[in-house]
Amino acid sequence: MPERPHVVFLNRVYPPTPGATGALLAELAPALVERGWRVTVLTGPEDGEPRSETRADGVRVERVRALPFDHQHVWQRALTYALLFPAFAARALRLPSPDVLVTKTDPPMLKVLGPILARLTGAQTLHWAQDLYPEVAAGVGVLSGDGIVTGALRRLSTAVLRGHDHVVSVGRCMRERLVAGRGLPEDHVSVVPNWPLSVVEPVPRNENPFRAEHDLDGRFVVMYSGNMGLAHPFDTVLNAAAHLRDASPEVLFLFVGDGPRKSELKRHADRRGLSNVQFLPFQPRERLAQSLSAADLHLVTMRPELEGLVVPSKLYGALGAGRPVLFLGPDGSEAARVVRDHDCGTVLPETAGTALADAIRHWHESPDRWAAGAEQAHAAVAGARADAVEQFATLLRRVLDANT
Repeated sequence: MPERPHVVFLNRVYPPTPGATGALLAELAPALVERGWRVTVLTGPEDGEPRSETRADGVRVERVRALPFDHQHVWQRALTYALLFPAFAARALRLPSPDVLVTKTDPPMLKVLGPILARLTGAQTLHWAQDLYPEVAAGVGVLSGDGIVTGALRRLSTAVLRGHDHVVSVGRCMRERLVAGRGLPEDHVSVVPNWPLSVVEPVPRNENPFRAEHDLDGRFVVMYSGNMGLAHPFDTVLNAAAHLRDASPEVLFLFVGDGPRKSELKRHADRRGLSNVQFLPFQPRERLAQSLSAADLHLVTMRPELEGLVVPSKLYGALGAGRPVLFLGPDGSEAARVVRDHDCGTVLPETAGTALADAIRHWHESPDRWAAGAEQAHAAVAGARADAVEQFATLLRRVLDANT
């Protein structure tokens, strides 16, 4: 019986370490095991977790040593990222020889290791692009858009992407950036959209204990759930809350999660006396269905300059919970296309707070439209995880077979 092919994924986070990239990988990896692959995940440290283990689902998890991760301080985060590269490389070279190496995008520029490790191990390589660096860093102001460093990193990034055997993007807009902007051949890049986690499903309002626990009954909840980071504009959201505070006091803006901008958001909301804005911490995986379903509408935000560079993963959680989405961001992005294609929300590119407030009122005051939007939201991602697994299995096999 021939030995099963071995695929190694590299990513900074993997459960129980929180993070969207790791959560998605934790659903793909066991599914590949079921399809006959040996799967190893090379990832960062987590307190209380073994350095090396084979889990019940058949996935081998190898954790490297690293500095603690700090969401608040950019340079400490950068140092943590930098030290992960040699740690990943050293551990990868001690693993059983992989047939395919898959790099993700946490930490940024992790793709650099793909071609290097491929040369040293003989593996084929695939890059799973959740975002595009260094453009993302320039888009959020961490790097200068026309600086020497940004230019050098972009040239390096393009060369490295060409050095992979294949690239997976998570959106059509990202594929367009890679082909038109980076000059990658069209057949070098595929689109595999993200998906809602398997634990996420609609929970009816009157059966949802999360709403009762947090005094949400009787409120029309507009939820932002996820990382409150640099890629997400929030001024419009707070302006909408100010418009609705007195006019529609039953509308509640609920921010669920953490991130570098959370403390700033809380200060602004307090200073403006926005009693209709509340905050909750990240919710554990086992409560995601209740948490996401506690919303009546979900907010997904993205800076216009990041079109084609990121696709907000929170979009898929909202759709999986069967809730309409208000997308504040560029009209050509994958998120906007999904919302429009499935008629499951409202797209508001470069909008003001008054327009967002009007959109919220529309959904609140149109129960039939809300019910249709909720049904279409859930239908938009029906079967998405199974489709993604099938696409990844096909691409991995294609990459592997191309060298035989």
